[in-house]
Amino acid sequence: HAIVKGRITERTAFAVAIGAFVLAVAVGVYLIWLRGPAIAALGIVGLVGGWGYTAPPLQYKYRALGVPLVFVLMGPLMVVGSYFAITGTWSLVAAILSVPVGLLVAAILHGNEWRDISEDTRAGIVTLSARIGKEWAHYGYVALVLGAYMTLGLSVAAGWLPPATLVAILSLPFLAQVMRSAELGATGQARAIAMIDLQTARLHLAFGGLLVLGVLLSGLVRG
Repeated sequence: HAIVKGRITERTAFAVAIGAFVLAVAVGVYLIWLRGPAIAALGIVGLVGGWGYTAPPLQYKYRALGVPLVFVLMGPLMVVGSYFAITGTWSLVAAILSVPVGLLVAAILHGNEWRDISEDTRAGIVTLSARIGKEWAHYGYVALVLGAYMTLGLSVAAGWLPPATLVAILSLPFLAQVMRSAELGATGQARAIAMIDLQTARLHLAFGGLLVLGVLLSGLVRG
């Protein structure tokens, strides 16, 4: 939006992106030295995924693959990879925790694509929302945000996650806000979903922060 509205130039945005990649590579080199080649493999996947989002030859955003790949990259890959980078071990709990987190990140992007269906279609951009249409895009958005809570609840019920992680349910007011916007958007009120990506990002922040708090509380209780 900043580029479209003229707040920053494409050159500035590109420079910032390159700077971020350079910093990430520098940190990655240190982590490879610390944890070994597994970090290099994770880093390469993340690098290719980030670059290929809009850059050729992959351009998976324009192939209706943005949402599922963002789920993988910013859910399991990021959470499990971060856990390994910090501890040097792999964790099934981290993998389970990554699912609701990834679903909400995917919902941020999906909400953005749903809102922009008309503009993307005119520009010839084939996102997932543009391919499945507004009605199914709405259903997909609802499935993603509700799926985060369902995954958490089922994981606790199955004994895979500690009960303390249910503290993330305190983010329900943020869920209610995005659900209200989504339902209004589904009736054709475009203004209702004008900020749905930002609203979903707030939900993700609240849910994720509370989820981390629950994990910490669980550790304190066990300790």
